[in-house]
Order: sequence, then structure tokens, then C-alpha cells
Amino acid sequence: MTDPRTPPPATWQEAFSRLPLASPPAQGWDAIAARLPQPSRPRRWPVWTALAASLLLVVALPLRWLAPDAPVGTAPADDSAVAALQDESARLEALLPLLADDRVASGSAALMSGELELRLAAIDARLRDPALDARAREELWRSRVDTLLALVQFEGERSWLAAQGSRFDTALVQID
Repeated sequence: MTDPRTPPPATWQEAFSRLPLASPPAQGWDAIAARLPQPSRPRRWPVWTALAASLLLVVALPLRWLAPDAPVGTAPADDSAVAALQDESARLEALLPLLADDRVASGSAALMSGELELRLAAIDARLRDPALDARAREELWRSRVDTLLALVQFEGERSWLAAQGSRFDTALVQID
């Protein structure tokens, strides 16, 4: 209880300074820590696996993604094949916004993503040609699906790297 002879505090700071100090219960943290789930030890991958994955990301995938389109095949066009390619293209396009995150883009990642998007724009422009024959249309749809698949894979790997606290960088050696 407060002493009736003490005048009331003039400011909030004075009022709070008059409050008694609260002390935590003895062994309080130990009781809380005992109830928390124990962290599991993460599985460690061998170093060679990380090196192989890094090599794949650094060398093989950029070359695969930026390679020129495959030449037009000689197989006859099939309406069901084009419809299947259009369905796959729509599925990949719906998946792309879920994976793309421009907040974690490095310069090289933005460049690769931009190159793939430019390739998609060029394919779309060629698909709008009304004089296109059925076989060429099927090949363009096949190229579009392949490019979209490469873009989805790239964005997924970039998001995975960002979640791991890393970023996509094509440099083989970093000099500090």
C-alpha cells in the first residue's frame, strides 16, 4: 500500500519509478526450456554433393537455359499434341508467379530471368502469325513449354537459395 503522507506523482516517469521491481520466479527459464521441443539435428550432406550441385547451378544450367531453340522437327503436327502443350504451358504460367520473387534478385539472376522472358515474348510473337503451318505451330508450343519449364525451374531454385540464405550467382570464384 502507498503511504498517505506521500504526495501523488507528478509525471508518469515518477509513477513508474515508484512501482516495486518485479523479479522472475526462481528457475523460471529452466521450467520453460524443459517444455520446449528439442531441436532435431539436421541431416548433413556430403561436401561432394554440395560441390556437384554448385557446379550444376554455375555452369550447366545457365548454358542449358540460354541455348538456342531446338530446330523444327519432322514429325507431323497433331491437334491433341498442341492441346496438351497448351495445357502444360498454362499450368507452368500459373505456377510462375508463385515462385518468382523480385526482392531476392541478383544482377546475374535478373539477367537470366530476363533472357528467358525475352525468349518467351519472341515465341509468342511468332505464334501470332496466322500463316503458320501446323507443324511449326506445334514446335513453337513445344519451345514455349521448354522455355517456361526452364524459367519455372530457375525461379524455384532462386527461391530455394533465398530461403537458405544464399543467392544465385554465376561467379565461379569470389574475390574479397
